[in-house]
Amino acid sequence: MRLTIYPADKGDCLLLTAADGTRVLVDGGMRNSFKDYVAASLARLRGAGEELALVCVSHIDQDHISGVLQLMDDLVAWRVHEFQKDGRNPASEAPDAPRPPEVGAIWHNAFHEQIGQNAGPIEQMLAATAAILSQVPRKAVRAVAQQQQTLATSVKEGLQLSRRVRAGQLGIPVNEPFGGRLAQVTDGGRPIRVGSMRLTVIGPFPEDLRNLREEWNDWLRTHRDDLRDVQRRAREDEELLQSSELDRLLAPMVAQAEELGRREKVTTPNLASLMLHVEEQGRTALLTGDGHHADILNGLEHAGKLKKGSGLHVNLLKVQHHGSENNLDPEFCRRITADDYVFCANGAHENPDVRVVRAIIDSRLGGRASRSPNPEADGKFTLWFNASSSIADSQEHRDHLRKVESLVRSKADPKMRVKYRNRAGGGVQVGI
Repeated sequence: MRLTIYPADKGDCLLLTAADGTRVLVDGGMRNSFKDYVAASLARLRGAGEELALVCVSHIDQDHISGVLQLMDDLVAWRVHEFQKDGRNPASEAPDAPRPPEVGAIWHNAFHEQIGQNAGPIEQMLAATAAILSQVPRKAVRAVAQQQQTLATSVKEGLQLSRRVRAGQLGIPVNEPFGGRLAQVTDGGRPIRVGSMRLTVIGPFPEDLRNLREEWNDWLRTHRDDLRDVQRRAREDEELLQSSELDRLLAPMVAQAEELGRREKVTTPNLASLMLHVEEQGRTALLTGDGHHADILNGLEHAGKLKKGSGLHVNLLKVQHHGSENNLDPEFCRRITADDYVFCANGAHENPDVRVVRAIIDSRLGGRASRSPNPEADGKFTLWFNASSSIADSQEHRDHLRKVESLVRSKADPKMRVKYRNRAGGGVQVGI
């Protein structure tokens, strides 16, 4: 197996290639990064007569789903062009985007499947709340507005992707091994063969999805009342948004929005990342989306890959949630070790977190209290970063990545290799 790590802005975009040539795209990053760095690479697969056997969307956050939606939009555009060219309009111009390979199947927990009939109203409420909060001339509230807008866009794109892949458009089978329903952990679930690889779903659990549904619907009920109140009062008094009464009026909305914006309250477990344990010819990889360390361990134990209280060594670990401090702790680093640790982060939101990188290094090079007891922990390992300060897209991101790079330099050791993406384009390949 090998894993291609694409530039994905602040998100994830990974191409897993099996020994038999089977390819699985895991997430798509942001739209612009997909168009700039991924689309042409995938088009070359089509030129070689290859396809994507599976596209796996870990969850609907914008930095994971947007690029996948761009892929599907490009597929539709090319199908329309071919239909026009072969029919009534032979002079039809080809789309500007490179033609993607065909997609055999998709695993995607559609938002309407997770939430039910309230998916549309939640999308509308998120957008409306963001619009109101963005008018408030205070930095903290405007930051919450941005979080709301990002969530609104993610929900919208999740709904759009569901429409794109259905029978009336692309007709790509969705969650086929799960009977077309939600992809989730099941009792006695066996690994799913995709080419020569075996994929075991280690998250989400059914209870994660139930919690997601309940909390989103509670959020909708709370915000519907708040939103109506804000709109009514704003109509009554144009100066309302400048008044001291704003705090009282918006306090419940802002407090709840801040909770939703915290990754441990939303994406983990609420947006319930689809997480995979991958095996081929004795080699293993953990693809963790934005999962939480407790959920990953629980899923591995349930699948029989990890004994309770013991450790596990894999060949590759995609470090969860861009190396956020909310999703990994030192105990996880001691229990789960890898030959290759992959960080998908460009410095946005201070990811990868310096403390996370330190915890991983200490689990391999630290003293007795921090080092993993796994026998493989004494072996060589590589840290892979799909960004670096030399190509950061802002001063803020550059400054943070320099802190990460400074830490790594201070921990230099013959057992540790470090690989950064130091050029503006292209993906980085990791042999598994």
